[in-house]
Amino acid sequence: MHKAVPSLIIAGLLVSGGVVSCGTSGDSSSPDTSVSASASPSPEVTVPADQMDQLVPADARAITNPADPQATLVLFTDYQCPYCAMMDPLIQQAKADYGDEVRIVVRNYPLPKHKNAEPSARAVEAAAEQGKLETMAAKVFEHQEDWKNESNVDDLFASYAEDLGLDMEQFRYDYSSDAIKERVARDLQDAQDLEVKGTPTLYLDGTAVQMQAGDYSEISGPLDNALGK
Repeated sequence: MHKAVPSLIIAGLLVSGGVVSCGTSGDSSSPDTSVSASASPSPEVTVPADQMDQLVPADARAITNPADPQATLVLFTDYQCPYCAMMDPLIQQAKADYGDEVRIVVRNYPLPKHKNAEPSARAVEAAAEQGKLETMAAKVFEHQEDWKNESNVDDLFASYAEDLGLDMEQFRYDYSSDAIKERVARDLQDAQDLEVKGTPTLYLDGTAVQMQAGDYSEISGPLDNALGK
């Protein structure tokens, strides 16, 4: 039995082609809420076979990685998107419920309209180099209001790394490294090539997961189906 998880406190969240999401264009300070909450789900979107390597690269960050995964769940996230912050606990619950069977991959989609999305993604990636992707992501999401409009976030993100007990010399090096910048840029390019419309967006075995109520059951249901439960 799955543990009860609070729904996202937003009306009509639709992941992928969303009712409420951080969209790829528009006012940088506001989420995209231009589609009504009563809108019908968008048509099923499946990634073409020849683009699956862009959806899940060989070196993708996985927060669960069973030896013989029965399914793969991919999240495209933007750490400056408020709805991505709301999605995070649902992903953590999916990890707890399905981590032994499902590979869960986290990709960056730093929307260009969010000025600090790219550096926040680098902060999480730098922490991931020390095995702390999820704890840094949680920290960044928790303090989103503190940094989203700041002109210089480098020291603030470094303070989060220090709070988490990371090797600070290594963190600062990775945060500014070409390798991390290129990883984030590649994730962004992959998302654009895949025509991901906004964040958060989920794919299960290459097919977009649509969520209208923002409830955990809309993740667990497709996962149960994929696993034959």
